Amino acid sequence: MDLTATLNTTPSKVSKKLIISFLVVALVLICILGLFSLKSEPKIPSETLRIATIKKGDFSVKVDGYGRLRAKHQRLLTSQSQAIVESIQLYPGAIVVKDSIILTLSDPNLEQEVVNARLELARQYAEFKEQKISHKSQLLERDAQIALLKSDLENSQLRLEAEQKLVKKGIVSMLDFKRTQLNVRQLKQRLKIEYLRQEQLKEMQKERLKISKDLITQFELNFKTINNRFSRLTVRAGLEGVLQTLPVEIGQSVMPGTQLATVGSVKQLVAELRVQQNQADQIAIGMSAVISTFGAKISAKVLRIDPVVTDGRVIIELDLLGKLPVNARPDLTVEGKIQVKTIENTLYVEQPQDAFSFKNKDIFKLANDEKTALLTPIEFGTLSGNTIEVINGAQAGEKIIISDMAQWHNSQKLLIAE
Repeated sequence: MDLTATLNTTPSKVSKKLIISFLVVALVLICILGLFSLKSEPKIPSETLRIATIKKGDFSVKVDGYGRLRAKHQRLLTSQSQAIVESIQLYPGAIVVKDSIILTLSDPNLEQEVVNARLELARQYAEFKEQKISHKSQLLERDAQIALLKSDLENSQLRLEAEQKLVKKGIVSMLDFKRTQLNVRQLKQRLKIEYLRQEQLKEMQKERLKISKDLITQFELNFKTINNRFSRLTVRAGLEGVLQTLPVEIGQSVMPGTQLATVGSVKQLVAELRVQQNQADQIAIGMSAVISTFGAKISAKVLRIDPVVTDGRVIIELDLLGKLPVNARPDLTVEGKIQVKTIENTLYVEQPQDAFSFKNKDIFKLANDEKTALLTPIEFGTLSGNTIEVINGAQAGEKIIISDMAQWHNSQKLLIAE
């Protein structure tokens, strides 16, 4: 055996063992340091956190919504006949009064109908007047006949009186006396019949005049209807406010019922707020509210609740109270808060991220030193705007982190705020 070779190889093997041992020790130390670092609590700059304090007192529950102002009174103007748009005087946005002319229509056929209706009505008036004259003439004839009979009766009565004295003296025969008596009775009967015929004539004339008047009324109504259609060829606003829409053009042919324009009030407005369906269930008619027009606030009250749900929201109509601000106008975008109720002597706080009404959520709550935060389950109640009721899990004066801390919920129970 070569002693020199043996001496040369021994140190090399020892050196390799030392290196391997050193690496193993270093790896163990790294693992220990890694485990220690994993178990240490993360430190988060406090200025990056949103922190809110739990408060106690009367909690005003309000439902928020957004929407627009709408004219409380609107008037839809439509065509009453087939016509052509002849001219347009006003366009949308114009301020109008009741008699403001918006546009003018043309309908030659309707113009002729007005003329015909007027002539027919005049003819009926003339016939009625002629009928009244004829009735007067008939009554005069009856009066003359009665007067003649009365005259004959008076003469016969005078003769009867004279003959009654002379018949006793034998100057007048009994036969002539009886004839005179008969003549008197006949004249009285005829006079009675003439009076009866006169009354019947008056009743017949009265009925005929009534029928004629009813007929005239029908022609008046017909003329009034046609003339009203003709007058509406000149389209007037009929309402004090603003011209909102005008969906027609000059020269356009329109059919009966075609929409010509829409006019809405300016001084009398209502607000239409869209609120979430789950919050709309708390609202009742008559509740007070406040509308913000991004420049002023207006008091209001709930006027109507739309039963239809659209895109998860319900339209609440509010009646505006008091004087309206200068910028209030139809279709103006507004926000509103409806006062639903007040919960007395309860806990509440600014709404944490992803915290919902009547739900539990794990929230980081600050300790007394306000440097460490422990993940704590908190039960929330009624939500009002960006404030939510605290039912359980926190006390008045305690502080919680309301920032989005979802990245720490699964890995950390304790945080340190620097």
